[in-house]
Amino acid sequence: MEDYMWVGCRFTPTDELLVCDFLFNKVRGLLLRVPSDFVIPELDVYDKAPWDLDIRPAYFLDDESYCFVRVCRSKEAGDERSERKARGGTWIALDKPHEIQREDGRPVAGSRRSFKFFVDIDDPTKSEEGRRVATGWMMHKYRLHPSMYPPHYKEDEEMILCRIWQGKQIRGLTLHRH
Repeated sequence: MEDYMWVGCRFTPTDELLVCDFLFNKVRGLLLRVPSDFVIPELDVYDKAPWDLDIRPAYFLDDESYCFVRVCRSKEAGDERSERKARGGTWIALDKPHEIQREDGRPVAGSRRSFKFFVDIDDPTKSEEGRRVATGWMMHKYRLHPSMYPPHYKEDEEMILCRIWQGKQIRGLTLHRH
């Protein structure tokens, strides 16, 4: 067992901590202040359904997982998209981006937006909205404010930190890990 406490250990990290420490350090190429066996992977959350993602729960809470996602700014510009297709379903925004304020009064650090995963059902008799069934899978998408990026960072790329967890199970909907 290690003798020190790392950032985020044994408590639910704040939005400010996730943006100003984890995401900021990742973008700047700095070490994340976590134990050596703790890895926040970089992957594409839109490539698979959330229950098929290759991420393990984090040290923070047993049922939360974290990952970094590299996206093209032209696709994600300003976080305008309220829904995003993924394999087997759609991530749909539940709110508008919330600014993440710093406690020390410095400018805004970034933003957080909440999404819910809906399974796409193949039923041509229903409207597009009626062909989606809520799964209980949730995601918070964290972004850095553009002023927090280093000058040498690629202009067409953005790094996002995602917190993914399974909320309430939906009655009558069975989801299987493959």
